[in-house]
Amino acid sequence: MTGHKPAETRPGRPARISREAIAAAALEIGLAEVTLAGIAARLGVDHSSLYRHAKGRDDILLAAADLAIAQLDWRTDTGDWRVYLERLAESLWDLYERHPGLADVHRTLGDTPVSGIRAFAEAVRRLQEMGFALEDAVLVLDSVTDMTADAFSGWQALGRSGAQGTAAEGVTMAEKVQQAWMRAAAEDPDIAGPVQAMMGVVRGTPKRWWGRKLAMLLDGAAALRSGRGGSSGEEMSRHPSPGKGEPSTRSGTLK
Repeated sequence: MTGHKPAETRPGRPARISREAIAAAALEIGLAEVTLAGIAARLGVDHSSLYRHAKGRDDILLAAADLAIAQLDWRTDTGDWRVYLERLAESLWDLYERHPGLADVHRTLGDTPVSGIRAFAEAVRRLQEMGFALEDAVLVLDSVTDMTADAFSGWQALGRSGAQGTAAEGVTMAEKVQQAWMRAAAEDPDIAGPVQAMMGVVRGTPKRWWGRKLAMLLDGAAALRSGRGGSSGEEMSRHPSPGKGEPSTRSGTLK
């Protein structure tokens, strides 16, 4: 009786793509412009193969946001809560600058990246360690992240031009805004002062104006932390903001 030599097993063909590779390609292309066809071309694969790893474009955007947040260096070793939040907010602004379209994704995507949820919870715990009540820590962090996403997205929109073939072709949103405000001031000289001040903001440096908004929020956070802002738990239940009685659940970075 002779022994039977088992057939040789050939190693399987290594996977050419993964969910992370798809997400990375989307970030490289830019989330404002990314398409499934563009990702497939960048990875050198067939368009249909993407669906083995993602359900569609929104799922890819979610994966890209998740990857971007996971790679974000936002932590800082400090016991100063204000420095901590300034560092966190600066990191978010820089993240949006590195990845065009990401701020809009965080404002509109109907899901939250897991890495963002974990980072949000970690930041809340750090704020608690630095003297904030739980509800106040959530309120402050929710406000900082929302404001940063809104501010960046708004400034980004001001730089966009009208679509080709339309009356606004070649005209930026900032130019349209300035024209509308200046017309209103010309029609009513009594509002010229406030209009001119606002136009100075529109023509100014986006990050500087955002920085002033951040400073104002952090001044409010200082009042909460010292107790001058009242008991947030009671205030949130007795006096919820119009249409918003709880923290934001939209897909902002870090949450």
